[in-house]
Amino acid sequence: MKKIFKIAQVELSVLFYSPIAWLVLIIFIIQCGINISDLIDAKAANQELGHELKGLTKDVFGGYNAFFNAVKNNLYLYIPLLTMGLMSRELSSGSIKLLFSSPVTNQQIILGKFLAMAVYCLLLVLVLFGVIFTGFISIEALDFKYLLGGILGLYLLACAYSAIGLFMSSLTIYQVVAAMSTLAVFAALNFMSSVGQSIDLVRDITYWMALSGRVNNFITGLISSKDLIYFILIISLFLVLSIMRLNSGRSTYSLATKTLRYAAVIITVLFIGYLSSLPMFNGYYDTTRFKTNTLTKKTQDLLKQLDEPIKITVYANVINQFAHLASPKFRIYDLKQFDDYTRFMPNLEIEYRPYYNYTLDRRDDTDKTLLERAQRAATAYGFDFDEVLTPDEVSKLIDLKPESNGFVRALEYNGKIANLRMFFDQIGYPKEAEISAAVKNILLGAAKVGVLTGNGERSIDKKGDKAYQGVLNQLNTRSSLINQGFNNLNISFSEYDILPLDLSVLIIADPIEEYNEEELQKIKTYLMHGGHAIIAGEPNKEHIFNPILETLGVQFSNGVLLQESKDYKLDLIQAEISDQANDLGFILEEKSVVSMPNAMAITFKDTLGFKVTPILKTNKNKVWNQTGGVNLETDTVVFNPIKNNKLEAVVALALNRTVQGRHQKIMIFGDADFMSNKEMSRSNLKNKENYKFVENTFKWFSNGEYPIDTTRPKPIDNKILISQEKIVWIKAVFIGVLPVLLLLCGIYILMKRKRN
Repeated sequence: MKKIFKIAQVELSVLFYSPIAWLVLIIFIIQCGINISDLIDAKAANQELGHELKGLTKDVFGGYNAFFNAVKNNLYLYIPLLTMGLMSRELSSGSIKLLFSSPVTNQQIILGKFLAMAVYCLLLVLVLFGVIFTGFISIEALDFKYLLGGILGLYLLACAYSAIGLFMSSLTIYQVVAAMSTLAVFAALNFMSSVGQSIDLVRDITYWMALSGRVNNFITGLISSKDLIYFILIISLFLVLSIMRLNSGRSTYSLATKTLRYAAVIITVLFIGYLSSLPMFNGYYDTTRFKTNTLTKKTQDLLKQLDEPIKITVYANVINQFAHLASPKFRIYDLKQFDDYTRFMPNLEIEYRPYYNYTLDRRDDTDKTLLERAQRAATAYGFDFDEVLTPDEVSKLIDLKPESNGFVRALEYNGKIANLRMFFDQIGYPKEAEISAAVKNILLGAAKVGVLTGNGERSIDKKGDKAYQGVLNQLNTRSSLINQGFNNLNISFSEYDILPLDLSVLIIADPIEEYNEEELQKIKTYLMHGGHAIIAGEPNKEHIFNPILETLGVQFSNGVLLQESKDYKLDLIQAEISDQANDLGFILEEKSVVSMPNAMAITFKDTLGFKVTPILKTNKNKVWNQTGGVNLETDTVVFNPIKNNKLEAVVALALNRTVQGRHQKIMIFGDADFMSNKEMSRSNLKNKENYKFVENTFKWFSNGEYPIDTTRPKPIDNKILISQEKIVWIKAVFIGVLPVLLLLCGIYILMKRKRN
């Protein structure tokens, strides 16, 4: 070890007796200073403008355009300048012969020179610690563990670059050639992730070899054993290759022997690396303060209930717009989306079954035959068409018509199946909430939502303004409750003598036609036996609902509620959450409202054994009840204090009681539009939280089972502590004071060496 340290010491002295080491260090400091000061300055400016800041540690240091990523993108430029002379200098000057004749081994030479570079890289790390100190004085509650993980990743990357540069320097006597060759190897290793992605075995090997993205987990707060082992193996590989290169100067081997020796080393490294990347051998450490890179405890507890592996079968219609994600060349990317789950389910099995069929939408309107379209799509995406299932073949495995023959992942466990879908949003993939809901479905069953049909009630299958498809039954909308653990069923009177009592809730929403005596009796029997229900009415239909509501001690009032407003129609009620609603889990943001166009008031009496809880109420200073016929399109309507009184009307009411051994839950709404397609997409009302309210409503009916709560503690690093004027001084230190001090130190050392 003493000889290794001595060689490292000599190599470091050579580095710092040349201007390159000083220039690289100075440029690195300047770039780091400019990056961090500009990032903090931008956040400070936003703060001054009154914008809300959240999670500044990750935003400033770990994001795509943040500090660590900028360092990673520039690091490859510095290392070749430092490593190009490590061995080339010895080879070109002939001093390598002196080393060969000295009492040191080739291993000691290589390890000593690599150690010198590792120490120099620590100086770069020291600069990064200076940046962390800047973050400490600039950002409230900085997450230090997160930053230390990012620095570790960058240091390992610099060491890997150094090992590669050392090997390339051992191949040539020309330093410039060594530097260019090192850059070429960097490029090749980054490019490896796209090589052979259509071939299963080759794909796994080349993806493991790829250097691109290896640091991303570190700088986003996740340290994994496979990434640590990767860097150790890459560093070891190029150090061994460097030693073998020196040995070839002392020993004579045939070309075949040399080839076999190099191949054996590379294959051994690849084999160990492949094994280390398998989920069953992986270990992880989440460096973030609130473990944001790890599944929530609720999801982890859910996965612990599984007593055998889950199988995911990916049915990808090659004509569907998501088909390319299941193609062989995208397979690694697709599998990585489930890394959070394979951490806790290493035996998770994922199988791909491409197929073709009509997409049941406008894409079917073409002059091409289905077979022609499928063949063209399969060729474009890189599928082997011989492996693509025909409509008849796939129908024998699964019925995908309810899924519009789309891109579906079928989760299978103990003979039960739950579907995962892709979504039309920026993320596309199902995330923790949707995946955990599907897992819970096959473990415990879905929450069943029945929607009464037959009398013109609101539909869950239509896209019209008044329908409920968006919030309840939209397949490719992430927030739709069908993707959050609920199973929606149309309930027709003709199908049931007694309405099913195993529903989590039965929705009776705004029928057009009155219920006949038989239908009324079925509804009343359902309620009398403890059935859960949502009853949502509209003004001028009290006569339809009140015969049902009178059995509950509730009535809809005559008239329509109007709310004074400068910007909105008078019949747009901006309902507020009541204080009592918090006890049932209805929690909205402060000053938020639920929009309810064309609503009516609810009156109630605390009778029939129900506990009555007002959930939504109107603003007592702005709302009144207008009776008589009124047309807001043609009539001028204003509040008349002589005829009307402003009131705090209840527009949403919760009832619960115990009946026949069941804890019955009922909610009454004086408006049926609050969760309609049109109202859920309203964007012109500030603080509107209709979706969150609807989510709370169905969570109450499912006893908190669905939607699954994947929320995490809110970040606490949300404030910039220094002014923009002080940031200018920080920048001056990084781009002025420190570089000048280093420059003077370098000049002094170089001049002292020249005199000696």
